[in-house]
Amino acid sequence: MSSFSSNAILAKARSMYSKRLTDYDYEELLKKRNVNEVVSYLKSETAYSDVLTDIKENNVHRGQLEGLLNKEVFIRLNRLMRFASKKELAFYRLGITELEIHFILTKIRLLNSNYYSGYEINIPSYLTKYASFPLYGLITANDYDSLLSLLKGTKYYDVVLEYLPKDGEPIDTNLLELEFKHISYTEYIDTVKKLFKGKTRKDLLTMLYTSIELQNITKIYRLKKFFNATPEQIERVLFLEHSRIPRTMMQDFIHASSAEVLLKMLADSPYKLYVDDSEYVFIEYYTEKIKYYLAKRYMRFSTSSALVYMTYKIVLQIEVDNLKHIIEGLRYGESPSQINAMLIY
Repeated sequence: MSSFSSNAILAKARSMYSKRLTDYDYEELLKKRNVNEVVSYLKSETAYSDVLTDIKENNVHRGQLEGLLNKEVFIRLNRLMRFASKKELAFYRLGITELEIHFILTKIRLLNSNYYSGYEINIPSYLTKYASFPLYGLITANDYDSLLSLLKGTKYYDVVLEYLPKDGEPIDTNLLELEFKHISYTEYIDTVKKLFKGKTRKDLLTMLYTSIELQNITKIYRLKKFFNATPEQIERVLFLEHSRIPRTMMQDFIHASSAEVLLKMLADSPYKLYVDDSEYVFIEYYTEKIKYYLAKRYMRFSTSSALVYMTYKIVLQIEVDNLKHIIEGLRYGESPSQINAMLIY
């Protein structure tokens, strides 16, 4: 990457990072009594003011608000993407694959549902010109044949074709999602190995492999805690080919006799997950927290524009997820302390 391109991304990313929500902002947001007050604060006191300009504080629809927060993530990342060199643009566009998979899976779950009656997917207009297929076509695709026709020529076609309903059985969307994630992870890793060398490649892969490992840990915990799954059932839904954790240690996690035993094993692992006195833990909270602090460290000290982009994306998404937790907590009447317990900052 040219020094101009690299320096521009570094400077812009760090400038946006400097405008992140502060401890004071979170303290103020947790004092708000309803979503309207949250929106008013975000519009007047934070970097979310532009995207929320047209929303009316006295008539806030939760879905609209969350859609605008998602839009802000895309807008900020797109600002960075515009500085990318042609050689490395493929790396910066990898996030588009994640969004395409999300909308394809949403459509398939609708087609798979007994309650589907032409429900319209909310396709954001800002995404359509970057997509690898006509996203608006998902709205009018009312069966699997029309969906396949829409996806023909894309990397998603063969996966959907393989999982078409057989003998009237619905598509197993969990396995389908697993296949799609394999596509996404493989594309990320292959692109990093192709475009980058040395320390930048090593650090990018560390971030990717850590994210995958943490997803595996979350899956193992949830399947043991809530579904009493067998080791064989668990292993089928993990991404073991992209992991730095020794296979023997991962097998120990998979074969742990219970979710509680797994947590104790994790407490002695490199991740050292904290377990409170009641042995109750929001596993997603702790895995996200590990990823967040690793991303923050790279974000602040790395001189690689690609790594700073990747880690800024993680930090920004967690900040937006924090806002969604606050909105959700207010909706259900949770106390400030209950909401704060779910925030990562």
